Order: sequence, then C-alpha cells, then structure tokens
Amino acid sequence: MPGPKLAASLLTPNEAEQYMRIRHAAFAHDVNKIFYFHQHEPSQATLESVTQSIRDGIAKGILYLKCVDTSNGEIIAGARWRYIRPHDPNATSRTWDEVNAELAIPEMYTESHPDVWRAFYELFNQSKRKHMGTRPYWVLDTLVTHPDHHRRGAGGLLLRWGCDKADEAGMETYLEASEMGEPLYKKYGFEPVESIALDLRNWGGPEEIRWTLMIRPAKA
Repeated sequence: MPGPKLAASLLTPNEAEQYMRIRHAAFAHDVNKIFYFHQHEPSQATLESVTQSIRDGIAKGILYLKCVDTSNGEIIAGARWRYIRPHDPNATSRTWDEVNAELAIPEMYTESHPDVWRAFYELFNQSKRKHMGTRPYWVLDTLVTHPDHHRRGAGGLLLRWGCDKADEAGMETYLEASEMGEPLYKKYGFEPVESIALDLRNWGGPEEIRWTLMIRPAKA
C-alpha cells in the first residue's frame, strides 16, 4: 500500500517557526555545534530571532520551500534556495563588489563563539569565491528534514525543485554537502569539487566537521 503523498511548495511567513524547528532538529549533529558553540542549544530569544530572519528572507524574495505530508498537513522538511545573479539584468557576470556584499558575515547569535562563527563563514565564503567566482548560479543554502521523517523522499523532492529551476535558467547549482547528505546530491547530478573542514577542537570543541563542496553543471 503506498505511503502518504508528499508535496512541495513555497513556505509562508506564518510557517517560519515550523521551518525553524525542523532546521534546529536537523542541525543537532553538526551545525548547532558551530552556531551555538557554548552550549549547543539556543535560547528562546535566539529561536525567535531565527524565525524572524526566515520571515524577513521570504519578504526579500529568498525561496524557502516546505515539504508537506498531505495526509495530515505536517511540514516535515524544508529548503532554502537562491538565484545568485548580477544586479544589472544585461550583465553576464557579477562584479566582485556584488560578490563580496552577498558574502558578508551575518550577525552571530548570543550563544555563538566569535572566532568559530567567523571561521565557519570565512571557510564557506572563501569556497564560494574560489569555485563560483563572479558567475551567476543557483545555490542550495539549506536542505533539512526532521529526523523523524528521514528516507521518505522529502529531501529529494525539495532538491529536484531547485534543480529544475536551475535547468530552466541554464545555470550551475552549488552547495556544501554534509557527509550524510552527499549521497543524495550525487543522485541528482552534483559533482564533488573539494572537501573542507572546520576543526572545533581548535577552540576546545568536540570534533572536526567536514563538508564536500559540490557543483551540478548547467544543462544546455
């Protein structure tokens, strides 16, 4: 008997808190250790701040997606996609000023370690500069599935949505894959280009966290 149907659509501002809760649960094994270095758990004030940043992102045109189990209306996964392109619609590449503005380091959370926060964003930003330069591209910033709903196809559904958009635009797609997520991305045509790591032990943390930088070539 087939399981419940899943459906992908754009997240609404009223659903930002549900997305935030899924993100927090999905990041427990790695990114939370970076963002909330001192205790690995955020305060309620920080969670509310993250929720508001999602609402603000939707208002600015960032594409937040949700995957819903249509049998009960529950949001079980989410993604954040962006189309990085020149401000000038007639330009074929971005200026370095545009690149640097897009890669500005955001304000850290109360529970963050300043040096860890900066090292994390500088690592990711340096990688984008190195591999994407001034070219326009689609980027998958975040793909999160609640741990209770792994292996149901939600991640693939949200991934396919953005890949289709990139194909329509004839653009490359870029992401930083966790060790757990890398096999899924390979199924959708993403190719590894470099492995990077942030060693939290340099600041008294528990471990080294690794990612694989991946690019999906543009489709003609």
